[in-house]
Amino acid sequence: MKKIILFLLILFGIQIGVAMESTVNFDGRVYNLNNPQSENERYVYLLEGEDTLNWTSQLVREHVVESVNPTEAAAELAYKIQAANPGASVLVYPEAATVGYLTFPNDKRYYEYGVFTFKPNGGLGLQKLNFAKRFYSSEFDSIESARQAAIEFAEQYNKKYMEMINQEF
Repeated sequence: MKKIILFLLILFGIQIGVAMESTVNFDGRVYNLNNPQSENERYVYLLEGEDTLNWTSQLVREHVVESVNPTEAAAELAYKIQAANPGASVLVYPEAATVGYLTFPNDKRYYEYGVFTFKPNGGLGLQKLNFAKRFYSSEFDSIESARQAAIEFAEQYNKKYMEMINQEF
């Protein structure tokens, strides 16, 4: 029985890889699939000219096999974000299995706003969807200006992106 389940998971993963769109239209922008041959079923979509080390906005679609409860997965992710990023602002929306966050690396070269949501994936774990936007300090007058821009963006658009990630991606 375990071999059959493993076979189905492998087969499902292959089908997901084949079915991934090469582009996604989200919030009026076109995101290109950065890693079509993903081995871990984590697909990253970036704007034209951006890469995984230097991006301003990204979408991520990931198949999470080990989780089946979207609300628990969201709570666990919120805890992990907070533990890995002291000082991060993290909000969990249990009814939507969604996490909103605002975080930054130690050097504060950017501030990152993002939203994650979890959805059942046809009885085979969950789909974890993520939209994130970075505010690089180098693009503002100061680190504080980048932080303030990220906070204002989160305050103004958090509800919008929570709804969009659930509907459009």
